[in-house]
Amino acid sequence: MDLQLLGVRLAADSRWTRLGFAVMLTTGPVMFFSDIPRYLANPAFRVKMAFLLAALISHFTIHRKAVRAGSGRLAAILSMALWTCVVLGGRAIADFDL
Repeated sequence: MDLQLLGVRLAADSRWTRLGFAVMLTTGPVMFFSDIPRYLANPAFRVKMAFLLAALISHFTIHRKAVRAGSGRLAAILSMALWTCVVLGGRAIADFDL
């Protein structure tokens, strides 16, 4: 969706987006509940959760308004940057494991 806002033409299929979201909502909590104290003590996990919260807030406010208006280059760039930080934060959890 962000790439389309930036003018990149793709054959987007929202089924893949929904499937990815369902996988994320299933595997994320399972991993978290497997060792709660470990994740809560990990600074990278806290940073990831902060970026995740920022990305979700951005998506449900700024990004949605931009999509409805049919523009939103800045919203798309912000969204991609935030989601990239979420991914990098997730990767950093293993590096900052105590």
